[in-house]
Amino acid sequence: MWVCRCSTPCRALGRPDAYPHDPSARQGVEQRQTHISLVFLTADYVYKLRKPVRLDFVDFSDRGARDHDCERELALNRRLAPSVYLGIAPILHSPEGVEVAQTREHLSRESRTLEHCVVMRRLPPGRDARALLASGRLESRHVEAVARRLAGFHQRHGCGRPAPFSGAQWLERITRPAEENFATLARLRAVVDAALTRRAQERTQAAIARCREAFERRRLAGRAVDGHGDLHLEHIWFERDDDPLMIDCIEFSDDLRVGDAASDLAFLAMDLRYHSANALAEHLLATYAEETDDYDLYAVVDYFISYRAAVRAKVAALTAGQPEVPAQQRRAARESARKHLELCTGALTPRDLRTVVLTCGPVAAGKTSVAWALARAIGAVVIASDRLRHHVAPGHGARRQDRYSFEARLAVYRAMFERALSVVQSGRPAILDATFSLESFRNEVRRWAAAHGLLPVLVEVRADRQRARDRAAARAARGKGAGVEVVEQSWREFEPPAEWPASRRVQVDTSDPAWARQINALAARLALVQPPSHSSI
Repeated sequence: MWVCRCSTPCRALGRPDAYPHDPSARQGVEQRQTHISLVFLTADYVYKLRKPVRLDFVDFSDRGARDHDCERELALNRRLAPSVYLGIAPILHSPEGVEVAQTREHLSRESRTLEHCVVMRRLPPGRDARALLASGRLESRHVEAVARRLAGFHQRHGCGRPAPFSGAQWLERITRPAEENFATLARLRAVVDAALTRRAQERTQAAIARCREAFERRRLAGRAVDGHGDLHLEHIWFERDDDPLMIDCIEFSDDLRVGDAASDLAFLAMDLRYHSANALAEHLLATYAEETDDYDLYAVVDYFISYRAAVRAKVAALTAGQPEVPAQQRRAARESARKHLELCTGALTPRDLRTVVLTCGPVAAGKTSVAWALARAIGAVVIASDRLRHHVAPGHGARRQDRYSFEARLAVYRAMFERALSVVQSGRPAILDATFSLESFRNEVRRWAAAHGLLPVLVEVRADRQRARDRAAARAARGKGAGVEVVEQSWREFEPPAEWPASRRVQVDTSDPAWARQINALAARLALVQPPSHSSI
């Protein structure tokens, strides 16, 4: 039996009779702990206490601070998992020792109260994102659901435009936690390798210098949110595949929770990469970027991925250094700290990939399906004209001929170029999903790519015309997409891309039922293409 050094007689909380209001405790009580929490689990419920610890980033040495934190945890976590967080329960002196009283909304004022704990309903085993990933059941639809839920959450909890911080305050909010991470890790050199820590710190300092302009741009754009702050795989649960629950946000520090939306998102992307799910990590980022029209996140997300890896390294190192933690758990924490520090460094390793792909083809040829299939194969980011049109073209009340005029389409394409630049400068391929039906539009792509030293590859998407009509009719019947008359107009005006160099042009025919199998071959071909040494596109 491990020994807790807090004021609460925690051994007693491991007995079923400490839970008179929880019949499921008779089946047994599990005990777990982290660097700041003690957790007791019955068959139906979870009881979470704070350790009376004082660390660089949190001070729970005072009972009042621990009680206040229970209230904060309840309120903040109900934003993303209201059905999970049931309330607060006082832990009382009893004739038998201690007991957990009935759950309530507020703190107890009873004189025999020793501590308070947050009470949660226990979620079904094997349905957290890490368990799903380990069993091969975490799929793109799961990360899409998370990205969309997070996008809506960030929209509701944005901090305003511009963010309510001066430029200096914003920069400090972004960089000071990283510096504090390394200060803590430096003191834990008995647990983590000092040379590895120094290397990660040097990469981080270089990234901060490189990203200063992007940090400020995002402050002015209002990308600050009151987010989750600790969004890794074990904190995401799927009772239903389309409805993720996100638990256990950071409640003890506004500074660690309020920040750039990209930082909130980066925690999960980092954890997916840590568990060798790079493709899912990139799909998460791409889905979120599309939902929020925040492609600028790619200018900073690798910094935040690195920062989040350092956070996990610090947390693991702190756990590895606590003697009351079981020896096996300490050994696992030490290894976790090392691997997270390696990821911290690796996330900031420059990637020299400057490829941009554009789809090309008439309406309803299947361009978007091809774009997303290719994106999953090569880890690319799709930027779709249909999603951007309402941001940059005349509004929904405008006539269709105004929204799809030559000038309006050109404005949309240029907006796509602007968003793609942050993507490709981060070392990721960008896919421009649009018709690019005229040679003049495609020449715009080539001029833009040449100006930025990028390599444009064209994927011409073909289909049987009748099949395109059928697709359009089916989508129009569902209230989505253009009707058959628009398809006919698109096919009439389409100019085949004969002007595009054959070495950088490929074709996919979606009338072929086996077209999806062509994607891997196409991805392999794109991986072999190198950017030009000069602007001769």
